[in-house]
Amino acid sequence: MTSWPLDKPSQLWMALSRERFEAPALQSEIEADVVVVGGGISGLATALELARRGRKVVLLEAAKIGYGASGRANGQVISALTRHGPAAIRALEPGEKGDRLIALVRDAADMLFALVDKYAIDCDACRNGWLQPAHSEGRARRTTDLAEQWAAVGAPAAALSSHAMQARLGAGGYHGGWEHRGGGHINPYAFTLGLARAAAQEGAFIFESSPAWRIGRVRNGWLVETPEGRVSAPKIALATAAHTGNLWPALRRSIVPVTSYQAATEPLGELATRILPDNEAVSDTRIDLRYFRKDRDGRLVSGGALALQIGASRRLPALVAKRLHNMFPALRKKRMEFFWGGRIAMTIDRLPHLHRRADGLCAWVGCNGRGLALACAMAPVLADAIDGVPDDELALQPSKPRAVPLHAITSRIARFILPWYRFKDSCEI
Repeated sequence: MTSWPLDKPSQLWMALSRERFEAPALQSEIEADVVVVGGGISGLATALELARRGRKVVLLEAAKIGYGASGRANGQVISALTRHGPAAIRALEPGEKGDRLIALVRDAADMLFALVDKYAIDCDACRNGWLQPAHSEGRARRTTDLAEQWAAVGAPAAALSSHAMQARLGAGGYHGGWEHRGGGHINPYAFTLGLARAAAQEGAFIFESSPAWRIGRVRNGWLVETPEGRVSAPKIALATAAHTGNLWPALRRSIVPVTSYQAATEPLGELATRILPDNEAVSDTRIDLRYFRKDRDGRLVSGGALALQIGASRRLPALVAKRLHNMFPALRKKRMEFFWGGRIAMTIDRLPHLHRRADGLCAWVGCNGRGLALACAMAPVLADAIDGVPDDELALQPSKPRAVPLHAITSRIARFILPWYRFKDSCEI
């Protein structure tokens, strides 16, 4: 097994990427209409959208494009939230507001794949669907209900029997589940680089190695200071998620940062034709999620979380290997070849939240592990918020950041709830 430190992006996705992108560091003073802080998918998609609308956009990335969570993801493209189906969304947001949010989630994968097509992003895009197998009979009933709800609002969704799910996975052990045929998977690092190329093509000014050290109000808006430069703009969008730090303390306190680890097998060879024969992406119904997909070389890419992060480069691949071997016994002869991890932002209610202040500071948070497609769908919404579209006309209603109770403690101990989640998963019937 080969392991890489967490301060580097996924060596697997980098090795497979045919996309390339480089940008200079900001070393001057520049004016813009909007400054976007954060060069992940959320920030890049927003910068792209604003540039297409004719705005002068400056995007600042602290490291290199693709080095954050966007380039470290598993790469699954999912048009669904982790907990809320259409009925739950309507219960929270009745009427037109709920319908807008449902449409945003339903069409999220369409948005991502449309960007791939429009800008010819070479990211091994595969749109063969997404599967959610049910790990218990109770969860199977819930997934059947979810499939019916999403199909009723126009999504290409359907429930699957245990037999059908076994054929699609190439393994048993699940009680059916559901499929969303609009989902799929990508090389997330390559997609992020391609999105940067597209944003620059549309006129956005992108600067790497330019961390936003400070943001502050000035007479005509905002001033963002980097180590060697400054950007002034009337509006600022923070696309920093788990890396927000002190740029907007209230935003930082509204999320719980979590380290998500990934691991990949060596190429499966002939086995790849029997495991996920139709090449979908998979994430099941457990709280302690089991998820996996194949890359273009036939590796199985999976991941998980750890309560204790000590020895993660050894323990996480071993945990993933054990789970995969239980599902696919033939994998016992295949070693784990790659390991990496990244920080994602979770919200307590597992919903996305849009925030807009009267002084021109905007952000959205709450990818909750579904960030690839959702970030693309949220880009026009965040751009609308920046452009001053009234609250009632936005696809997601703006709100004030709500602090996570005992945030300083919760952020440090959140991962220790994993054993309880695993116990709950094992008890479900």
